[in-house]
Amino acid sequence: MTAIRILLVDNHELVRLGVRSLLEQEEDMEIVGDFSSAGEALLQIETLSPNIILMEAKMPDISGIEATRRLQQKRTPCNIIMLTLHEDCLTEALEAGAAGYLLSDIKCQELTRAIRRVYHGELVIDERLTATPPAAEDKAEYPPAEGDGSENLIREAELIIPPPFDTARLLRFIYQVEETLEAIIVQEVGSWNKGTAITILMRRVTPLTVILNRLGKMPEVEDVRDTPRAKYKLSSFFNKTTTRAEPGYRKELLVTLKPAETANLFELPSYSS
Repeated sequence: MTAIRILLVDNHELVRLGVRSLLEQEEDMEIVGDFSSAGEALLQIETLSPNIILMEAKMPDISGIEATRRLQQKRTPCNIIMLTLHEDCLTEALEAGAAGYLLSDIKCQELTRAIRRVYHGELVIDERLTATPPAAEDKAEYPPAEGDGSENLIREAELIIPPPFDTARLLRFIYQVEETLEAIIVQEVGSWNKGTAITILMRRVTPLTVILNRLGKMPEVEDVRDTPRAKYKLSSFFNKTTTRAEPGYRKELLVTLKPAETANLFELPSYSS
């Protein structure tokens, strides 16, 4: 069995010692080093070749988020999990390239499971950070679903936009979708002849009905449907997209954009600094 090589980076010595003690008990995990600063770690990562880096988000000198950003720019072949005391850095960490975000008081079994999931290519976020209920206006518009409702809660969505589409309208849709859905675009796969697939990660777990309603109200959208790609004769080109969330919290949505003559193509959104 090949052990998962893990590097610990945290300015709190007790945290490093505690996590090291825990993970050293796992047969499939090996601690290759631990550092009190991201700066020290960055100098040694190439030599230590970790598969996973467990790192605090906020540290003196270089933050874990900045270190993650630098490692992504260098295309360092490892995955980074933020194991942090802070709840307010999730979005920034994911945008920097982190593959996981966990709070430091996570249970031992959940931590080891999260490490294995990230090692195998999944994106893992502490469930306590994604369990925020929908906004008040969404609650008012949509009554609770039948049953426990868990099958209708979405963490990740793949928006499949088949051709033909207008380039300007597609760009406008992409510009607005993050703000409209309160989401982060984590992957785009596109081809003029085959269509576009946009993978989005919700900033919080969101009811499917809310997502469908918000997409449907976008001026560029003609139609949106909750339909698995298997029901459409879509190119295998779309198989290039990467699944990050567990299947129960992921949906594939077919989004049809309006024809060219029915929307203002050139009125792009303005941004203030």
